Amino acid sequence: MIQRLAESAHLPVGVVWGLVALAVLQVAVQIWALVDLSRRPRVRFDKKWVWALVIIVFGNSFIGPIIYAAIGRNGDQQGESALEAAGDSAAGGRTARAVATLYGPGAAEDGGAPVAGPSEDASR
Repeated sequence: MIQRLAESAHLPVGVVWGLVALAVLQVAVQIWALVDLSRRPRVRFDKKWVWALVIIVFGNSFIGPIIYAAIGRNGDQQGESALEAAGDSAAGGRTARAVATLYGPGAAEDGGAPVAGPSEDASR
């Protein structure tokens, strides 16, 4: 069948196989995007039907699923849930995380002051 298709299109058989592989990949990416869309509780802009339309209409050129993957998936859900679980407030939580990152996990309880190391004691 591929041979007959290649002859009728005046293309080498390898090119036809490459086009078939791209078509299969395109359908697979569209199906992945639609399944992912259906399983997500929320998407960006909260309009799943718009994202389904984008995936289907622009899916013939891979652009629809790529746009959905880059923009439509609500990637900050995991970050928001982690912050809520930690009980961080808007300003206090950021400050505590910054102090812990700079000076270590126990520095936030000490008031944020860095502890002098051995090299600092020797220079005094």
